[in-house]
Amino acid sequence: MIDVFKRIRIHPLFWVVIGLGVATGYFRELIMLFSIIFCHELGHALAAKYFGWRIVKVELLPFGGVLETEEYGNRPFREEFIVTLSGPVQHLHLMLLSYFAYSYLPFWSYADHSLFILHNLTILLFNLLPILPLDGGRMMQLALAKFSPYRLALKQSLYLSLSFFSRMCRHVIYFPMHLQLWFVLSFLLLANVLEWKQQPFGYQRFLLERVRKQRSPKGQIVRYVSQSMPIQEALKRLYKEKQTIYMIKEKGIQIEEHDLLRYWYNDYRSEMSIGEGIITLMMIDSSASVW
Repeated sequence: MIDVFKRIRIHPLFWVVIGLGVATGYFRELIMLFSIIFCHELGHALAAKYFGWRIVKVELLPFGGVLETEEYGNRPFREEFIVTLSGPVQHLHLMLLSYFAYSYLPFWSYADHSLFILHNLTILLFNLLPILPLDGGRMMQLALAKFSPYRLALKQSLYLSLSFFSRMCRHVIYFPMHLQLWFVLSFLLLANVLEWKQQPFGYQRFLLERVRKQRSPKGQIVRYVSQSMPIQEALKRLYKEKQTIYMIKEKGIQIEEHDLLRYWYNDYRSEMSIGEGIITLMMIDSSASVW
């Protein structure tokens, strides 16, 4: 747990908001928000730590937080689901704690309890929106990856995220003076743009992790492909928790995904076909046997 606390970072903008809160007399309310956001992100981080994830940092923002890890889509669904859900679950604990404090502690008034519950529900419901990088968006992405190839799931989740975001913007235009809301929308827009730009990078890390771990996923799925199909296209059909077996129509042979990844990373060419990859690997294996 100490290692998790060492990785917590507070965004500079958070200090600006706290300063404004002190100047405007809303310091107590900001402390509430900070506590809620902190517990939310701590829930994510502790769950990730429990499963042995490599945590880079936990960054706290004025209206939320971000858990950054070095895991790229190759963790089991169960782990990712629990880590994602561990943040929202903390709000239930906090609301129960507030009810206990209101019932038994004299300094926690009904007004404090009501405000604390309101903030909890607001942050909880906001985080469950199906927009990346919110928890709802991550759960949507996880659900899509359960039934679609990982590369396709990344694209689908981003399209849906932008779709829900645009719908949200249509309602926000009726509140032109709500600066905090516009600030949150700006953050979500920037996050989705970055998600779009980093999508190829995340996909490549997914493939590299698949090679590095060298362990077969639980299930299997068979894909019938032509030997002329580019390996780049074939790899886009990999599933998150299923090992893909490629059946070559012309030759009647099968290739496991790990072999296909070896072809790809030993002789990288964007249009290299599966047939060329087989020849490349045979040459590599024959050279290794000579030595």
